[in-house]
Amino acid sequence: MIFIILLILLAEVCGVAGQILFKKTINGLEAPDMRSHTSYLVFLKNVLRVPAVWIGFCCVGSGVAIWLTALAQADLSLVFPIDSMQYVVTLIAARIFLDEKMDRMKLGGTFLIMVGIALVAMS
Repeated sequence: MIFIILLILLAEVCGVAGQILFKKTINGLEAPDMRSHTSYLVFLKNVLRVPAVWIGFCCVGSGVAIWLTALAQADLSLVFPIDSMQYVVTLIAARIFLDEKMDRMKLGGTFLIMVGIALVAMS
């Protein structure tokens, strides 16, 4: 059981690392005018030129491969709820790497998610 939880946590860390790289890249670019297809395509072209985006794709892809390994080891009804650890990892990573604010509501919700994960893991 602990091996499954570690696999899922590793998959989540990989996925969140990719999302952090995506967000840092997007923060550094001008947002496209969503009413213009040309503007959106230029934005997309600029995004795909940034190496961090490709590293992010690799991180997310690695997370998916690890996730598939976890699925092969345990029931979906166990593995999927534990996948909610992504919210916890994302909150922490966004605070550390993106300097996002953590308020009481976010912390309370994250605590409830952790309690739910613990209850599912004990079943």
